[in-house]
Amino acid sequence: MNNIKAGDTYNFALVGHSGDGKTSLGEALLHTAGATHELGSVTAGTSSLNFLPEERERNTTISSSIYGFDWNEKHLTLVDTPGDSNFQADGRVALGGLDGAVLVVSGVDGTKVGSQRMFRHCREHGIPVIAFVNGMDRERADLDRTVESLKEMGANPAVIAIPIGAGDDFQGCVDLLRSKAVTAAGEADVPSELADQVATAREALAESIAECDDALLEKYLEEGELGEEELAQGLLRGTREGKLTPVLCGAALSELGVPLLLRAVSVILPSAAEANSRLTTEGDPVEPSAEGPLSALVIKTLIDRYAGTLSVLRIVSGKLEHDTSILNASADKKERLGKLLVLQGSGHSDVGDAGPGDIVAVAKLKSVHTGHALTAEKGGVALPQLEIPQGIISYAISAKSKGDEDKVYTSLGRLVEEDPTLHLGREPATGEFLLSGMGELHVRITVQKLKRMFDVEVELKTPKVPYRETVTRKAENVEGKLKKQTGGKGMYGVCYLTVEPRPRGEGVEFVDEIVGGSIPRNLIPAVEKGILESCAAGPLAGYPVVDVRVRCIDGKHHSVDSNEMAFKLAGSFGFKAAIEKAKPTLLEPVMNTEISAPADFVGDIMGDVSSRRGKVQSSEATGSTAVVQAQVPMAEMLEYASALTSMTSGQGEFHMEFSHYEEAPAQVREKIVAAAAAAEAEAS
Repeated sequence: MNNIKAGDTYNFALVGHSGDGKTSLGEALLHTAGATHELGSVTAGTSSLNFLPEERERNTTISSSIYGFDWNEKHLTLVDTPGDSNFQADGRVALGGLDGAVLVVSGVDGTKVGSQRMFRHCREHGIPVIAFVNGMDRERADLDRTVESLKEMGANPAVIAIPIGAGDDFQGCVDLLRSKAVTAAGEADVPSELADQVATAREALAESIAECDDALLEKYLEEGELGEEELAQGLLRGTREGKLTPVLCGAALSELGVPLLLRAVSVILPSAAEANSRLTTEGDPVEPSAEGPLSALVIKTLIDRYAGTLSVLRIVSGKLEHDTSILNASADKKERLGKLLVLQGSGHSDVGDAGPGDIVAVAKLKSVHTGHALTAEKGGVALPQLEIPQGIISYAISAKSKGDEDKVYTSLGRLVEEDPTLHLGREPATGEFLLSGMGELHVRITVQKLKRMFDVEVELKTPKVPYRETVTRKAENVEGKLKKQTGGKGMYGVCYLTVEPRPRGEGVEFVDEIVGGSIPRNLIPAVEKGILESCAAGPLAGYPVVDVRVRCIDGKHHSVDSNEMAFKLAGSFGFKAAIEKAKPTLLEPVMNTEISAPADFVGDIMGDVSSRRGKVQSSEATGSTAVVQAQVPMAEMLEYASALTSMTSGQGEFHMEFSHYEEAPAQVREKIVAAAAAAEAEAS
């Protein structure tokens, strides 16, 4: 890797839906480039990219794997990203530090939900994409049908390679740009029997390219054709501007079509010197020069039980050397670098320095986490942090064995550090510790890793819903009184409160309306404190009280017996009495929910949402995929993942985030209140 310039440095991700052959294609690329001596196999457990025990057990990628290698005097870094929706967010984070992507699509099934989501992410973030239609050696593989599915999702495909044969007779591809046949035997002239097909495909390619460039279109209309150089340059511009998606085809398991893809990655996708300029936090462009100020992004964190923490860095500008100091601009903390490592799956090699476009790992950076931006200690430039997707499903988690609590939460903290799409926190309203992730499988795999890496076991339960309580009408001039005489100095405090509802989401407000000194000024904060503490547990089911205004309008005090504790208790008593008179009700959290699935299932999905007391906001189709937007009570979504999987045969995905609280229906309120009363009776 040393001394390879930014113009010859390429980094790219393999993206797409689970099961379409991304990892197998990655293995074929590495073997074809000479980076590995043998072709790794996912099913045989010899993959260089799928090396985690959980991955080999399931034959699927659950964490982005990184492999840096040299080929043809260029340095390439391949990032194999997960395709399962439970883990795809890990790939989306890594893409924030990469310059290109290869969208792997099944030649039999065409694009799927995962393919479309990752393609859309690349387009939204200006990442050029090449599509590779995999599995052309399979029965029913059809390039034309797959290209149509790419069109339906808005990819504007430009086919630059067509298959020679199909199914068991698949022999290789024809490179339309160079009019060469590429088979296992090497390059040769196009077979005469394919001449007409190649001419037709080349004409369609010229039309696709010309339509994205006014000058080329004018020449094409005048002369009826474009030269090889014009096609290549037009394709290059169209791809990097996001107007075209070059399409190649092949079969990863037999390595057919892979040499063409390897060449396309290093010719069509941009090098580090050619990629779109990144902007600083101030909005200024950062030039990818080794002589410029240092800037880097942390695209992934790896936790090894014995080696510790590895931070994977994408160098954007400047030069990184081992045994130097840098600044974590995101945390404003200095760090000292140790060895620089080029990751190669589960292995690595040491390097002395790294420049723009390089992806290296550094061990034991204490303040550094995924998404952080690093820069030079002096005179550096700060980049914005990478966006980290938030988890969509939560489980209540507890140690299986008493006494393991500290070990469980410490170990989970390390896994959360490795995977920032996980979140561990405590829900104050329920007292439960919640582990949140991108899906049920994501959380359960995390529990499995916890057992393997740290030898601790936990129990998962469906979490309690964080309901809230509020009032629906005004209760005026309610007395709160404490009068206690025990022979010495007594306790005396009286306050009069008015409680009324506030608009949803505005919280609790205390208003001091005392005039004339009926309550001394120094004791009014005690009344407020008593009220706010009482808000922690409402009268219906013990959930926090929200969205109320409490006005302290009058009171009484005693010159000797009044003190802070007396008025704190008086405030608490008055608030509880006023809440009871103000017709309390239960609020339930409502979630904004986005559900993606093949369009054939949209009717079932909308019907199911309605049965869950949800309100469908919109339904849009993009190609063969439908996206349903809805608002659904959280209580109805706790076990939705398995229901959606069953409903859509595993092809559906959903994301949700908190929207607002709204009043729960009477039947729901009665059920929750009864359950709370039963739990209280059992506890006593």
